Amino acid sequence: MTKSIRTVLTPFLIISYITGLRIIEFPVGHPRVWFSLLYMLQFWSIYFFLLKSTLSDYLTTKYYTTEYFICLGLDISIALLSIMVEIYHAKKFRNCLRKLDIVDNTLLNVSTTTDYHKLHKRTIYLILGWFSMIILMNFGSAYCTINEYDLLSVMYALFVRNYCSYINMINDLIIASIFGYIGLKFDQINQHLLDLTRDNKRGIKRVWENSIHQHRFSQAPNNDWMIWIIIHLHSELRKISCEINSIFGAQMTLKMGCNFLWLAIDLRELFSVILVNSHIKSYKILSTIVMLMWISQNVVKLFFINYVCEIVSTKANATGNLINNMPYSTSDVEIRKNISQLLLQITQSPVRFYGIGLFQYGYKFFYGER
Repeated sequence: MTKSIRTVLTPFLIISYITGLRIIEFPVGHPRVWFSLLYMLQFWSIYFFLLKSTLSDYLTTKYYTTEYFICLGLDISIALLSIMVEIYHAKKFRNCLRKLDIVDNTLLNVSTTTDYHKLHKRTIYLILGWFSMIILMNFGSAYCTINEYDLLSVMYALFVRNYCSYINMINDLIIASIFGYIGLKFDQINQHLLDLTRDNKRGIKRVWENSIHQHRFSQAPNNDWMIWIIIHLHSELRKISCEINSIFGAQMTLKMGCNFLWLAIDLRELFSVILVNSHIKSYKILSTIVMLMWISQNVVKLFFINYVCEIVSTKANATGNLINNMPYSTSDVEIRKNISQLLLQITQSPVRFYGIGLFQYGYKFFYGER
C-alpha cells in the first residue's frame, strides 16, 4: 500500500467493514456500495435478533434500570447514526483523505517525511488495547453478575449488550487518528516556518558581515517559494479540518451526551456497591474494580476527543505567531497579500471544532464556554 494516511487508518477501517459500520472499499478507492448495504442489512438484522433474545433470556429488568436501557438505546442509535453518516458522507470522507495525500506529497517534495511505520504501529497498539479492554471488562462484569447462569453465557450476553458501545469506540479512534494526523501536518508546517526563521536570522547576520545584495538574490527566491507552499498547505488543512468536523460533529455530540449518562450510572453503581453492607467483602472488591474500569473508560473517552481537538486547534493557530515573529520581508506584493489574508483568517476564524454548533470541543468544553 502507498504510504499515506490510509496506512494509519487501515486497521481501524477493516474492523469497521467487518462490524458493519462502513462501506467496503476493495481495492482502495473503489467502494462496493450495494454489496456493503446488503452486508450491513444482514449483519444488523442478526445482531438485533441476538440482542432481543439476549435481553429476554439474560438481561431482564431484574438486574438493570430504566436509565440503563436509555443509555443502551443511545449507544445503538449512535452506531446506526454512524452508518447513515458513512453512507451520506462517504464521498466527502474519501475526498478529505485524498486531500491529505496531496498535502503529504507536497511536504515530501520539500523534504519532509512522515514515519508511517511508527504511526501504523501505534494504531496496532491501540487496537490491541481496545481488544484487551473488551475481554477484561466483559470477563469482570460477567463474573460479578453471574448467578443462575454459567460464565460463558453471561459473557456472551454482556458482549451482545455492549457491542454498540465497543464499536463506537472504534469510530472514536478513527476520528482521533485523523485529527492527530492533521495536527502532525500542522506541526510539520510550523517546523518549516521555524527553519525559515533560523535561516533568515543567519542571513541577516551574513548581510552585516558580507554584502546585502548577495544575500538578497541568493536567498529570497527560495524563501518566497517556501512561504507560498506554507500558505497554501495551511489553508488546505484548515478546510480539511472543517470538513472532518462537519462529517463527525453530530456523532461526537451524541457520544458526549451518552458518555455523561453512562458516567452517572456507573458512579451510582459504584457508590451502591461501596455503601451497601450486604455484599461480601471479596464480591465488593471485585465489583468496585470493575466499576472503576467502566468509569475510567468513560472519563478517558470524554477527555480523549477534547484533548485531540484542543491540540489540533493550538497547532493550527500557532502558525500565525510564527509568521509574525519571522524577521523576513519579501518584495513580492502577492505573497505579502496572501500572508496578510492568512493571518487575518487565523485571527478572526481560528481552527475550532464544534458539536453541531452547541459547544466547542477542547478545554472550553469543560468550562462550559462556546
